[in-house]
Amino acid sequence: MTHEIYCLDCETTGLDPLKNEVIELSIKRMSDGAQKTWFMRPKRTDSIDHGALRINHHNLDDLLHKTKEGKEKYKDQSETLVEIEEWLNEDGASFRNRVPMGQNVQFDVQFLRQLWATNDSSDTFPFGHHSLDTMQIQFAIDYAKDKNNMKDSYSLASLIKSAGIKNEKAHSADADVRATAELFLAQMNELSVVFKK
Repeated sequence: MTHEIYCLDCETTGLDPLKNEVIELSIKRMSDGAQKTWFMRPKRTDSIDHGALRINHHNLDDLLHKTKEGKEKYKDQSETLVEIEEWLNEDGASFRNRVPMGQNVQFDVQFLRQLWATNDSSDTFPFGHHSLDTMQIQFAIDYAKDKNNMKDSYSLASLIKSAGIKNEKAHSADADVRATAELFLAQMNELSVVFKK
């Protein structure tokens, strides 16, 4: 049974998956390094958190299709889900064997499950129940090495800084995925050293 690991990150209109929505999703297939990013127009515009947009640098007028750029960039959710599923299906894997990986990845998975549900597509959700979280992986590595010398912070910014990885554009799903994928590979190397001892 071959598992496909996918590094992913979402930018959203807020922190509540029941009220807020995914507006940017980037996914990297770790087996071949292929990465794609999609932008989606939100359906629930009354619950957009302006503070979230300040952090992820998405423009409200673009999201609402009030600009030419926004109309071209932010696509219909249901059409985008078909594109995402078609791209993922290139791996030939069962959804059960697709493993989402990321920093605090359950945040993203909750939003993605809700995105598929909102578009009446829960039965085609393309990921299984397993996941890998770089924050938890690093915590386990540090604990195995020296439980009395843990990091003060396990944020993505802190972890990639410790690993000497640069993030060209924090809070952009595309850049965050590249940085997180690099962090994950560094962690896998570190794990092999820790458990050889």
